[in-house]
Amino acid sequence: MFSWLKRVISIVLVVLFLAIGVFFSIRNPQLMSLDLVFWKGPELSVALYIITAFTVGACVALLVSSVAYLRSNRQIRVLTRKYDKVRDEVDALRKASITQELSTRKE
Repeated sequence: MFSWLKRVISIVLVVLFLAIGVFFSIRNPQLMSLDLVFWKGPELSVALYIITAFTVGACVALLVSSVAYLRSNRQIRVLTRKYDKVRDEVDALRKASITQELSTRKE
């Protein structure tokens, strides 16, 4: 029902973050080289390194959360199957109890 509102809000947020990223990169034109232990990066702007780190972090967070989501989804399916099995067993016991009660009343 409100899918169009969700889509509009998503588009507005993406445009907002892109505008902030462009503004940030314009305001921080300084060049730096990234020097890690075994690798030395090229000289790029500070903003590009920060935006790249943010993007990589967001992708890693998305992967980790998707693993947790899939694990919980699997657990929900297993528990649903167990619940259905137990519910069927309880229904069978109720029917057996009612049948037994009716047969004892007739005698």
